[in-house]
Amino acid sequence: MENYTLWRRLPFPSLRRDANLLRSGENLALIHGDLALADEHVTQVILFVDEGIFRPSRADVMRLLEGVISRLERFGEGMTTEEREIVDAHYKYAVLMYRIYGEFLRIGAP
Repeated sequence: MENYTLWRRLPFPSLRRDANLLRSGENLALIHGDLALADEHVTQVILFVDEGIFRPSRADVMRLLEGVISRLERFGEGMTTEEREIVDAHYKYAVLMYRIYGEFLRIGAP
């Protein structure tokens, strides 16, 4: 519940407005979009916590989040402080959702 409460209070990470980050063949705007998609799927957890209804997404949310996390890890060195903060915020949000959804699947499964 601690991770769930944190996720519910944490704002979705934002992108810089002036430029897109490109590192190691990765485009942060595309990763940001995939993170938003995963976030939409993870909202199934809210229904479970509030109403006890276990209805996992039909998508492979864990694999989607693993991909997002892996892609963010490849950003590597050479970023400004602001860029590092943006990538780190996305990474932490993705890891938090991975933990929450994994626990949701573990607890809710028959």
